[in-house]
Amino acid sequence: MKLERWLSRTYMKFARVRYLFGLWLLFVVAQTALAESPIHQLMTGMSSSDSPRYTKLPLFAPHRKDFTCVYQEQHLPPVDPQAELWFQQALASELDPNIYWEDKDWRKIYQLYLQAAERNHWKAMLNLAALILSGYPVPVRDPETAIRWVEKAMQLGVPDAWDTMGVYHMKGIVKGGDATSAYAFFQKAADMGSPSAQSFLGAALDAGWDNPGNGFWANVPVATKMLECAVAQGYGDAAYELAFLYADPGTPEAKFHALKLLQEGAKLGSAKCADKLSVQFNGFELANGGSLVGHVDEARADRYSKVGDILRWYEGTLKLPNLDKVLPLPPAPLPKWDGDVQTLIDAAKAVTPPPPTPPAHSPQSEPHAALTKAGLLRQLADRPEPLRCNGGLKCPRSGIFSIGSFPAS
Repeated sequence: MKLERWLSRTYMKFARVRYLFGLWLLFVVAQTALAESPIHQLMTGMSSSDSPRYTKLPLFAPHRKDFTCVYQEQHLPPVDPQAELWFQQALASELDPNIYWEDKDWRKIYQLYLQAAERNHWKAMLNLAALILSGYPVPVRDPETAIRWVEKAMQLGVPDAWDTMGVYHMKGIVKGGDATSAYAFFQKAADMGSPSAQSFLGAALDAGWDNPGNGFWANVPVATKMLECAVAQGYGDAAYELAFLYADPGTPEAKFHALKLLQEGAKLGSAKCADKLSVQFNGFELANGGSLVGHVDEARADRYSKVGDILRWYEGTLKLPNLDKVLPLPPAPLPKWDGDVQTLIDAAKAVTPPPPTPPAHSPQSEPHAALTKAGLLRQLADRPEPLRCNGGLKCPRSGIFSIGSFPAS
């Protein structure tokens, strides 16, 4: 009996030891897996003292003397092909106009963006951060996680990420952020080449007088350069702001110059440009001489209105390089149309996707050179040299612009 009791107690002690050892081993395995996960590395990779969100930057200088145009592509990291595939799948699902937002598979969209972001896809990082802060039913709703993803993109040198961090400061998403710190980030992003920051600051600086309380200042020369730089990078909404500056002299030539720029903005996906063209052809400011068109053209106004509705849905991601074929500016005649909006959009979209590798470098293959040749932008003396790859070839761009797609000046 004594032997049996001793064996029983020994077995119970051994069982407890084995149980505790199992718990310890499980804890070690879990900690190891967590430490190796991309999310954990993202969340612990930066201390508060060196967080990009608190980068010390020069204060915003609205009356700066000059601005040097820099393209964002000069700072962008390489994109992993698999990550790009996941990103495009997520984007297509998110923007699918045939599925109501409540019926979209937001978990899948989030997961695809996450997979791409974990492979350093910078656009996926920024879209993921936007989803986290949105009202959509995604798995993670923590603002800190969104900030960390933007910081990760900032560490990769992405100008648009610095612009996004400025927005976070402006909205108070970053603790201690305010308008002063926000504009410092906007300025940094614009100088790095962010077209969205260039467009925002360009619009803020194109006033006739200073009113900091309402967010605008008088620095038209710098505003013009910033907006031109943004348009040259394919940022359509910048064309909307720039058109006002180009039309300002009030001459017929200046007005038509502005009209052509709005047309290019619509091609680049700007709903604001399409809407502006619609109201102009509807006779806006015709009575006081401010009209860019000088007459009423209800048929064109209707088509631009419908184009604007579609572009607004796609938020700048839909490009219409062949818009002139279905909706040209006068004096070109307006082609026949069956009234189906989809027919209009399909005819205006690109026929074939851009090639993965551009041809040998030619100044006319660059967006800014094409716009300048077409008489849409003034030549910039300080525009940067194009980024070059091995063998003198231009590095791949996000879009291809050809001289033939722009109307002659």
